[in-house]
Amino acid sequence: MSKVNVELILENLSCANCAQKIEEKVAKLSFAEDVSLNFVTKKLSAKVDQKHYSTFVEAVKRIVDEIEPGVRVLVAPKEKPMLNMGEISAVVISAIFFGVGLLTRKEDFALIFFLFSYLLSGKNVILSFFKNLRKFQVFDENFLMTVATLSAIFLKEYPEAVSVMLLYKIGQILEDVALNKSRKTIQALKHLEIEYANLKIGNSIRKVNPKDIVPYDIVVVKPGERVPVDGIVVSGKSFLDTSAITGESKLFSVQPNDKVLAGSVVVDGFLEVKAQSFYKDSALHRIVEIVENASVNKSKTEKFITRFAKVYTPSVVIIAIILAILPPLLFDQPFSLWIYRAAIFLIISCPCSLVISVPLSYFASISKLSSKGILVKGSQYIDILASKIGSFLFDKTGTITNGTLSVEKIVPVEISQQEFLKILISIESLSNHPIAKSILSQVEQKDISLSSVQELKEHPGRGIEGIVEGKKVLIGTKEFLQENGVKIEYSFEKSPEFLYIYVSCEGKFCGYVALKDSLKDDVKKVFNRLKSLGSKIYILTGDKKEAAEKIVKDLPIDGIYSELLPEEKVRIAEKIKLENKELGYVVYVGDGTNDSPVLSVCDVGISFVKNSSYLATLAADIVLLDEKLYKIVDLIKDSRFTRKIVIQNIVLSLGIKFAVMFLGILGVANLWEAVVADTGAMLLAVLNSLRVLKR
Repeated sequence: MSKVNVELILENLSCANCAQKIEEKVAKLSFAEDVSLNFVTKKLSAKVDQKHYSTFVEAVKRIVDEIEPGVRVLVAPKEKPMLNMGEISAVVISAIFFGVGLLTRKEDFALIFFLFSYLLSGKNVILSFFKNLRKFQVFDENFLMTVATLSAIFLKEYPEAVSVMLLYKIGQILEDVALNKSRKTIQALKHLEIEYANLKIGNSIRKVNPKDIVPYDIVVVKPGERVPVDGIVVSGKSFLDTSAITGESKLFSVQPNDKVLAGSVVVDGFLEVKAQSFYKDSALHRIVEIVENASVNKSKTEKFITRFAKVYTPSVVIIAIILAILPPLLFDQPFSLWIYRAAIFLIISCPCSLVISVPLSYFASISKLSSKGILVKGSQYIDILASKIGSFLFDKTGTITNGTLSVEKIVPVEISQQEFLKILISIESLSNHPIAKSILSQVEQKDISLSSVQELKEHPGRGIEGIVEGKKVLIGTKEFLQENGVKIEYSFEKSPEFLYIYVSCEGKFCGYVALKDSLKDDVKKVFNRLKSLGSKIYILTGDKKEAAEKIVKDLPIDGIYSELLPEEKVRIAEKIKLENKELGYVVYVGDGTNDSPVLSVCDVGISFVKNSSYLATLAADIVLLDEKLYKIVDLIKDSRFTRKIVIQNIVLSLGIKFAVMFLGILGVANLWEAVVADTGAMLLAVLNSLRVLKR
């Protein structure tokens, strides 16, 4: 039975601790896999068998109702306003009652006003406390706040009990505003999704859903419209605005044979674009998908905070109980004094600021990076890149070079130029390899009719073969042809800066193509920056040693490995990982189909969506939406800034809590100060997390 991805929205979920409990309980369902609950987006995702879909949804509703009554489980999200006017009205009325209670001189009347204020501002907390108590579910903020305030009421500290609940409610509203701001940033990505495509059928145009477009369909894109799928321009010229996809505000000119990404806006002119992929495989759809699912791969810090909160809260409750009972019994002091101090201890102990702010920092970082054209598949990779990177391993062609090889020579041997080009183009037109694309983009094809190709087979790192008009054709390295019994007796002067592609037909050598590549403009600058961070740099390539060494001779690298097959790249990467075990992580940057295995082997794999194969973007942990290498430096800078924010939030939250706990035990801090400190710590941590979005 095939598994399906289920996504549910938990509307009104505002309790981080409850979210953690829901995720843990849903993950225990026998028919659910890969369960993840993102508190920021309120999205619960999982994989289930199709036959268990309804059962899963009902089970989630039951679990949610048990843990956090009032939260609705929806299949599709519902937009919520930034401010909940009902809650704000309740807080305003509660504050008025509280003020009147403070000003009323008659104690009995004051008590009535305090009671109304308490119930109005704290009704949700109190109801959740009693519902959870019935199910023996304690140790959350509802439990801590209710026990603390009821203790204050028992001690006849009515103004303090009310102020605690009122300030807590105000803090929740402000926290929701901050979180909603973050959610709006993420949800803005959803608005990039394209509503329709102009499909060309013969001489007519029909509006269709972009999901109905298949490879080789022709779509027409008018001025002001967005390209619906990744494809190749077949007709028309225009400037494209790719800022929503790559984060670059600069306009790019495109013409026939240029590649365009879904989501790019046509500024002027009309374009006809041949689809190269389905909509679900487009760069645009992958942006939304990667960012939304990034919370599945949690960082070590997030996992630690989750474990910490599970131990911390029960420990604090036990200490508070001991604090309320033991000193009066041992030192003959009044119970009222130590119950009051225990209440302060409970209020300040709530771990919300940690449980909310740490995941929010990472999620905000993933969102911000996506707006720069950097897609990160999980916060664990931000953690790694913020740490010590021992070595960077780079592929050569299409990664540190432009990948668009210029054709310098076409030399047929014992065959006409026309026949040679016909064989060459017929085969290469079916390949996605950068070399094939370079040949096709530069070879004149006006008078050449393509032949059909059968039994096409690619040999990564070596070449390609197929049957053209009944004849077996091999195209690739000299060694590839020789391994297949082709004798190459034709002699010519070779230059190490050229890449040679050899062609044979029916076992006979029939010519070669000489190509030349060049380094990307920012390679040297990027390598120097990475070296300044203390990392080693290695080049891994399938190219010949002489050619590879010539092109990288002026770069600050620590080593080059050439003439590598895909499996040999993996062995080299594993060897470097072993050597670097104590020096830091190993990062691989590559973009070809043959890079997929090594992308998976390294601690972090980085690929480019513009030039990379679909397999490479699947294997990569981070995908760059354009070919600029300097985005790797930006990625490291942003990752380190995010970790700095996370550490600040942990120190801030725990520092304030432990300080007020200590002061409360000494009798210096009161309930007012405890709730202001708790709410303040939470707000400061959340607002500090949102600094990542402003970077």
